[in-house]
Amino acid sequence: MTDQFQHVMVLTSIIIGLGITYILLGVGAMIERITGHGAALRLSWAHATWLLTLFIWMVSFWWWEFRLLALLRSWTLAHYFFIITYAVLLFLLAVLLLPRDWATTHSLDDYFLSKRHWFYPLYLIATFADIVDAWLKGGWPYLQANGVLVFAYWSAAIPVCVVGFRSKNIRIHTFMAIVICVWQLVAEFEVFPKLGF
Repeated sequence: MTDQFQHVMVLTSIIIGLGITYILLGVGAMIERITGHGAALRLSWAHATWLLTLFIWMVSFWWWEFRLLALLRSWTLAHYFFIITYAVLLFLLAVLLLPRDWATTHSLDDYFLSKRHWFYPLYLIATFADIVDAWLKGGWPYLQANGVLVFAYWSAAIPVCVVGFRSKNIRIHTFMAIVICVWQLVAEFEVFPKLGF
C-alpha cells in the first residue's frame, strides 16, 4: 500500500514543488527589483498576502495528502486525476500571481488587479477541490470533525470570489487577502496542529 501511495504522489509532489519554486523565484525577482536592479517596483500588500496564503496552502496540501495513505485502500484513475487536478489548480494560482515579464511590471497592485478576473474564479474552484479532497479523506465524519471554522473558511470563498472579481479597489483585495491568510493560518496550526488519523 505504501509503495502504491508513493507512486501516486510522485507527480503530485513534482507539481506542488514546481509551484513553490515558482513562488520563491518570484519573491527573488521582487527582492532583486526593490534592491535597485532594474526599474523601481511598487509592492502590493494584496499580492504579497495572496502569495503567502498560496504558499501555505501548497505546503499544507502536500502535508495532508499523507492522510490518504490510510484511507484509500485502492486507488482509482479518478482519484489520481482528481489529486493531480487539485495540485495543478494550486500551481496555476501561482502562475497567475506572478508576472512572467518582470521588466514591464512596475506596480504589483496594478498587476494583481489585471489578473483578478482569472485569479478569483480559480481560487473558488481550488476551494471546491479542497472540499472534495477533505471528503476523500474521511467522508462526512471527517468534514464534521473539521469544525465550524473550516466550513466558514470554505463558505467565505464564494463572497470573496464575487467581490474580488468585481472590485477595482485594492484596499478591498488587501483586506480579503489578510482575512483569508489569517483564517488559513489558524486552521492549519490550531485546528490541525499535527498529522493524525
